[in-house]
Amino acid sequence: MNIKRCPECGSEAIIENKRNISIKEPFADEVNIEIKQNVCASCGSQGDFFDQNETLIEETIKNLKQKSIKNILNDFTDNKMSMSSIERALEMPQRTLTKWKNSTNYPSSAGIALMRFIKLFPWLLEVAENKYNYNEAQKIHINTAIEKLLLKRYSDTEILSERHIAHITKAEKEIKDYEDLKSINQDTNSMEILKELYRSTVDKDKVMPIEPVAVA
Repeated sequence: MNIKRCPECGSEAIIENKRNISIKEPFADEVNIEIKQNVCASCGSQGDFFDQNETLIEETIKNLKQKSIKNILNDFTDNKMSMSSIERALEMPQRTLTKWKNSTNYPSSAGIALMRFIKLFPWLLEVAENKYNYNEAQKIHINTAIEKLLLKRYSDTEILSERHIAHITKAEKEIKDYEDLKSINQDTNSMEILKELYRSTVDKDKVMPIEPVAVA
């Protein structure tokens, strides 16, 4: 007979309690599971003395990670992002994403992390398509930040007036003018562009011109 003893004092006076814990993974649901907790009546030590919960917790996390991948890939599909285009940009074998989505293959930890980064920062695909060229990556990153910065000045409930739209269009033209430069070599200059565009959008009721910013 396998006698259970406290790993601290060796006592057999072990009490088994049950409690619920929550486990959550990014872009997946939160799941409550019941685990066992041992308490030694002799020395007061607490914990999972006999690894009774390890398998359950690991299996729950694995299922949540799979759900996370499915949700991300479904979101890509809903946003008209082609699975094959993503695979080409990231140099992944064909139908890899489909196999992940259908649970015929399970992604590695690196694969899960990669999909989460793409979900958060879709513009990284454009960086990949440009073969990770530093100057192109800088421009893509800055342009994405500027677009969000311009739109952030307006509340979600506000209907943009024609004047506001014209202002944004003018600002976007200024951005394209910066794109014509051969490269953006210094992060400090890149930040000056962002700051200047931010200042130009502070007053939503007054259209303010965007002054040129010198870029080395």
